[in-house]
Amino acid sequence: MKLFKIATFFALSAATFAGAADWASIYHSLIAFDERPEVADGNRPGYVKPIVTNLGAILNSNWAASASIPENFAFEAGMPFALVPITDDDRKYAGSAPTIFGGKDYEWGTTQSMIGSSFPCNGTDCHVVNGNENLNGLPLFTYPYLQLAGSYYHARLVLRGMWLPSIAELKSFSLLGIGAQYSFGHLFQYMLPKAAQGLDVSLLLGYNSSSIGYTPEDYEGQLDLDVSTFTFDVVIGYKIIETVEVMLTLGYQSADMESSGHLTSHADGSMGAQIEPTLSVSGNNGFRFGLEVAFSVGGSFHPVVGYDYVGKSSFTTNILYFKQQFGKDKTPDEIAKEKGYVRGGKKSTEEADDTEDAEEKGISDDDSASDDEAVEETPKAKKKKKLKEKKKSKKKKRVVEEDESAEDDNEESSTDDFDEDF
Repeated sequence: MKLFKIATFFALSAATFAGAADWASIYHSLIAFDERPEVADGNRPGYVKPIVTNLGAILNSNWAASASIPENFAFEAGMPFALVPITDDDRKYAGSAPTIFGGKDYEWGTTQSMIGSSFPCNGTDCHVVNGNENLNGLPLFTYPYLQLAGSYYHARLVLRGMWLPSIAELKSFSLLGIGAQYSFGHLFQYMLPKAAQGLDVSLLLGYNSSSIGYTPEDYEGQLDLDVSTFTFDVVIGYKIIETVEVMLTLGYQSADMESSGHLTSHADGSMGAQIEPTLSVSGNNGFRFGLEVAFSVGGSFHPVVGYDYVGKSSFTTNILYFKQQFGKDKTPDEIAKEKGYVRGGKKSTEEADDTEDAEEKGISDDDSASDDEAVEETPKAKKKKKLKEKKKSKKKKRVVEEDESAEDDNEESSTDDFDEDF
């Protein structure tokens, strides 16, 4: 029994001196937003960057429901959302240092030099702060929002938003977004072969502004996070059949987060500590790629699912979305007929019939330009020509008779003159 007590004593002593690893305190999570030089271990943008990275992936998705925008008025409504898995890249930065989503990998007192890492912070050799216990348990990042859209004459305006009341530690949440899209298919689809007429191309712009207010337990004041995102995309769509469209999205996106507010700690271990959040952090700004499939079911149900890559993977799950069009657009063939466009340089059936009718009547485009080219004469034209020739013959005969009469008068005048002289 005595031996067991001694072993237990040495085990507890070893654990105490080693300083068992634990989750980050609320205070050490929050001072990552405080840039003041006097705040030790503060100002750690890499620690909180996954927040804006994941928000950017969510907010820059679900703007396009189709690459084609109808000419007639259409209305859309739904509650889209994206699923963003939290991966190992979200849980570590600067090599092996934990982010706010990371684990409790290191004992308190471990510095960045001890793990061979280097990350921005207040100090030359800051302590490594473990992840937040609540955020570490999240397998993915998401939240839904309401979205409305209206389109007319191939232009589309999108509005989205979400507002939540104060719930426990979440004091405020708001989102407002606006987007615009224009499709160009009506300018070239009528010139394409039948199999390619399902192709369309559009340009899309989207902007979001979101605000989050947070006050943790045992703290006074509020941490405010303002997130803004922007995306500019080219959306290329092809309708395999009338009810299924495959879309490829290529573009640029950005996401930025600014912190503000003031917090006073009343928690044990940090009693009276003041936190002044001023840190600004950018997410994965740059190229974005998306591949989605849009469905049209029953004329109004319009779900969109797909995959996006914006420096990390996310999944479009816009399954609660509805779209209603009022009126039917002209088909590419009808537009081609209106414009008089003929694919392949061949005359249309109507043009061929008009040409045949013109040839039967002895009238062609060349006849109207020149009277010298021969045409097939109708009976009426032959009769007219015969009368004209007869009239010319009579006129010629009359001219000849007048000439002969003039010659006779001249001869008589000459004879009279001769007789008088004689």
